[in-house]
Amino acid sequence: MKVSKFLKLHGMLLLTMHPDFTLAEAARRFAQPVGSRKFSLAVVTDVDDRALGVLSLGDIAHALGTYEEKAAHMLVRDVMTTAITSCGVDDDLEDVLKRMAGTGIRHMPVLEGDKLSGLVARRDALEFLYQQASLDVAHLTDWLFRSDARY
Repeated sequence: MKVSKFLKLHGMLLLTMHPDFTLAEAARRFAQPVGSRKFSLAVVTDVDDRALGVLSLGDIAHALGTYEEKAAHMLVRDVMTTAITSCGVDDDLEDVLKRMAGTGIRHMPVLEGDKLSGLVARRDALEFLYQQASLDVAHLTDWLFRSDARY
């Protein structure tokens, strides 16, 4: 299954941040749900939706532990991870999951060209593929054991 199909069927909720937000502003954004979901990672984008990096709750916690009260006034750009691993909308979802497992990351921004198009969260993708497989098995079982079968 292509990443684009996964995003279309699963939805494209994600959290974005501006690089000039303070960490206090970023923490408040993490605390607010997007739809019915809360996120532990945000994609940092510019005004043209180009992905500049990612910021995690762990990045904020690390900054607080290191810089204490000064951390609240630091900017997202100062603590975000800029060396991001991304995928494209035409990539195969299972290949993306293998790359995520191989690199130890749980979230992968989806880019179309240099623009942010979505986010693949490992947990969501695995859950989605499991549900798709379960539906396929249920459909086959119904077909094999339908009441009008003669043998």
